[in-house]
Amino acid sequence: MRERGRQWTRLIVAVAALLPAACAADSAGRSANPFAGAWRTEDKETIAFTDDTIVLSPPGAAPTPMTAAECNGAFRYRRGRMTRESLTGLVAAQPDLHQRLIDLLQQPAYPVVEIGCDHGTSTYVMVDDRHLVAIYRDRDVLGLDRLSRL
Repeated sequence: MRERGRQWTRLIVAVAALLPAACAADSAGRSANPFAGAWRTEDKETIAFTDDTIVLSPPGAAPTPMTAAECNGAFRYRRGRMTRESLTGLVAAQPDLHQRLIDLLQQPAYPVVEIGCDHGTSTYVMVDDRHLVAIYRDRDVLGLDRLSRL
């Protein structure tokens, strides 16, 4: 009887050890990060999101993971949510981009990934399960790009 109690204890400990991994993925084994996976820009560049970085793959070039080394020691990765007003405010200084973003974003808030690299920042906005909008900012230079899930 005592041996059976130890077996149950070991089983409970083993199951408890697996719980954090189970919570990080859904039933299909996908990451809890809705951005995870590969996305393609209109220029055919592939951007793959992981839980702590992105990997850039320009057409015909080797994939490059974004790291502190790639960004002069200044790499930041943050996932969260932003309001429509906060997102459109990122490009308020450029009226044409500001209006394009207002037209694209109709919900009150969106999941986002913010990537900081050296002096530049990219905010990836999940418009829906299949589409992202990227807002690029590098000092006074602003840009928008649309991406689709591969």
